[in-house]
Amino acid sequence: MHRDEGYIKFSYAHEAAPAPAHPWLHDLMRIRDDLHEWELIGVLPDGIGYGNISARIAGTGRFIITGSGTGLEFPIGNHHFCEVVSFDIDKNSVVCRGPLPASSESMSHGAVYAARTDTRVVIHIHDRLMFRLLMREGAPQTPAEASFGTPEMARAVGRLAATLPPVAVMVMAGHEDGLIAYGPDPQSARDALWDVYARSRRD
Repeated sequence: MHRDEGYIKFSYAHEAAPAPAHPWLHDLMRIRDDLHEWELIGVLPDGIGYGNISARIAGTGRFIITGSGTGLEFPIGNHHFCEVVSFDIDKNSVVCRGPLPASSESMSHGAVYAARTDTRVVIHIHDRLMFRLLMREGAPQTPAEASFGTPEMARAVGRLAATLPPVAVMVMAGHEDGLIAYGPDPQSARDALWDVYARSRRD
């Protein structure tokens, strides 16, 4: 995993506000805690966090996402989420509101939502076995030269998502061990990851 994982490379404007509301918030918290128990979301020994989950706010380009620095939290709470109000990939900037600033992968989440109107949930995780399995299988992947936290990565994620089915898992080739799953609801995105997770533990 890159040593800069967990640090926010984009610029952000954060407005302190109460925890965001969302009809799927409890589902997101349950799935996030599942992923934490599988060690697909968490914190490295040196305290650098990885992985996050988000959900679109229906009928808008906004979304809620686990906040920066929440990888260690278990169980997750609603106060660990924030709302991304807007984002600009070219300027690499995010406007967010909530108890915490937005996750360091907000730009990639936003790129998926912008590319696919049918996507309602995006999950970003890290796992070496899953990453290697999908690379061996020739799974859809972003270019290796597009690195974590950059506009290039966000644009690459959006372009790739636009070509894939409504539920998919993609490899972030320039973001060591990084994967993105998305779907029209929380369970479909979670199940797509579970399928890869289970196969990676059998192989």
